[in-house]
Amino acid sequence: MRFRDDQKGFTIVELVIVTAIVTIMASLSLTMLGRIKYANTEKMVNYVYDALKKLQITAMSKSDPYYLHIYKEGDEYYYITSTSSTYLSSMGTNGTSLGGNIKIFKVVGAGGTEEEIVGNKRIAISYRKDGRIREKDASGSALEDIRKIVIKGSFDVEIRINHETGKCVAEKR
Repeated sequence: MRFRDDQKGFTIVELVIVTAIVTIMASLSLTMLGRIKYANTEKMVNYVYDALKKLQITAMSKSDPYYLHIYKEGDEYYYITSTSSTYLSSMGTNGTSLGGNIKIFKVVGAGGTEEEIVGNKRIAISYRKDGRIREKDASGSALEDIRKIVIKGSFDVEIRINHETGKCVAEKR
């Protein structure tokens, strides 16, 4: 195709089509980004919920007590199952990563307030042989009375723990 010397550039139709395509691509990518954040929070809730259920089953089938520790190292949260009731610095990043785009809180006691899991604040939960929440560790020291684990990400979820039955329920807030 040959152009005359006075014909240069793009036509208005070409510019409109390119602008429409770029706009559609941008809106799709923003929509997908929102879904990724939602899926990340949902995945972390499932990890914690499944870890609690697995811990309960393990406690009912093993003779030694097992503890689920949830803690934060650097910018990420982790969980690990251990036979020790106290967090050991050697656990470090040996646990399963829950990611860093969320915040995890614990609620201690029936009327407790939410405390973010950072620094030396950690969660340690254990079940007894009968499937109920353990109130004391193997040495007789009292464990925290953790009633809820709150995960805040693209939406907030409470995992409530019933101490009488050992059951936990995850519910959006």
